[in-house]
Amino acid sequence: MADNMKDRATIYGVAKRAGVSLATVSRVINGKNNVTEKTKKQVTDAIKELGYRPSALARGLATNKSTNIGIVIPGTNYVYICNMLSGMTDIAKIYGYQTTLFVTRRSKEDAQKEIEKLISSHVDGAVIFDDELDENEIKYIQNYNIPLVVIGHEMSDERLASITLDYKSTLIDITKDYYERTPDGQINFLDITMAGNMMDDLRDNLLQYTSANGKSVSLIHSEDSYQRLYSDMKVYFETPSHRHGLFICPRDSLACAVINAAIEDGVKIPDEIEVISVVGTKYSYIVRPQVSSLEIDLFEVGSIAMRMLTKLLKGELDQKVFRFKSQFAVRGSTKK
Repeated sequence: MADNMKDRATIYGVAKRAGVSLATVSRVINGKNNVTEKTKKQVTDAIKELGYRPSALARGLATNKSTNIGIVIPGTNYVYICNMLSGMTDIAKIYGYQTTLFVTRRSKEDAQKEIEKLISSHVDGAVIFDDELDENEIKYIQNYNIPLVVIGHEMSDERLASITLDYKSTLIDITKDYYERTPDGQINFLDITMAGNMMDDLRDNLLQYTSANGKSVSLIHSEDSYQRLYSDMKVYFETPSHRHGLFICPRDSLACAVINAAIEDGVKIPDEIEVISVVGTKYSYIVRPQVSSLEIDLFEVGSIAMRMLTKLLKGELDQKVFRFKSQFAVRGSTKK
């Protein structure tokens, strides 16, 4: 993170410097009488030291009215992210919250820049779904006393809650079943550029499991693009030894690229190859054969994340960690 982030004056920074709550800072700014002189001096001294300018958030806190929720996501051009975002914004509207979107575009550099903007934007709290951010960076954001709900990491604290998405155990179960019915079968994992840390973790977990059981995984490298992957797989399936095995794809749109390339090269699905998508969305249903996928209702994930944050803001959240386990939806691209 950039060092100059610490120099940006926010109400969170004032509260931290003065050792008081956000509401106390707001009461001082709004001239309320229910603050001791000692506390008032701590706040006013912190405001002067940091050069803080009161915002709409400070005024809103005085009347317990929230103004804005930050949402950090890697992009809106993926269906599964749009589904999750819809769940978040629907619940935010129900509870009367405005939302501000911070898009990181699956880049560590972008993620850090957007977090700078988040901290300086005076949001009440934030929901973060971006696996470019590690736990240390999440903890860094906490230094600014911003209530957070994080999707993808299991973390909890007084002002921090999280939702975990379990694709790992389901994928291992699928792998076990595949080897039981196809002992000499080959597993192929599409190692897609910039697919995100979650897919990297899935790949590493799969490699570890197969290695421990005397098996191997073939990694197929390509870009995060339907057209590029389709072109690469057209060439890939021209080699006879490549026309077999189980193909694990990060998303169903990429699984469609594999399926379409295979069919055009005369490969039979699921008799010769089987194809699985880790994240399933509407694309699982519109391609033929339909794509077998690991299913989590991401709209529900977004809805629950936002509900958790509204409770966290009020100090009413008892369950700080919520877990979703994916279910294997068997369709036409696999035998079982």
